[in-house]
Amino acid sequence: MKPSEKKLGLAIQLFLMRNGLQIEALAQQMGITGDALSNLIHGRRGFKNETLEKLANTPAFQSDGISLHQLRAFRAVDEYSFEELILALVEYIRQGEIERLPKDFFQNLQASMERDGIPPSLASKRHALFSLIQEDPS
Repeated sequence: MKPSEKKLGLAIQLFLMRNGLQIEALAQQMGITGDALSNLIHGRRGFKNETLEKLANTPAFQSDGISLHQLRAFRAVDEYSFEELILALVEYIRQGEIERLPKDFFQNLQASMERDGIPPSLASKRHALFSLIQEDPS
C-alpha cells in the first residue's frame, strides 16, 4: 500500500498495519467499499463528520481506543497549518473553553503522550512538554 500523504490517512494505514487488518475489512465495518476507504485515505475524497463517526464506531477502532476526537484532530492537521491551529487554540483559551474540558483531559493527554512516545527530536524537551499540560492545582 502506498503511504498516504495525509496525516489522517497515514494514521489509518498505520492502524491497519499494527492490527493486521485489510482495508476491505475496515471498510466493511464502516459500511463502505474498500475503494471508497482507499480514496479517503489517500485524500482523493475528504472525510466528512459522518464518515469519521462510522470509522470511530467500528469494532476495530473502538477496541484500539481511537476516538472520534482524535480522528477529527488528524483531519484538522491535514486542513490547517500549524500556525492556524495554534491561533485557534489561543482563541479557545481566551474564550474560556479550557474550563469546559473534561476533568481528566490533561491526565489522558499525558498518558497518551507517554504511551505513544515523543519524537526523538523532542526527547530533551519532554519535561517542558509535560509541564505545559499539567493541570493547575489551584
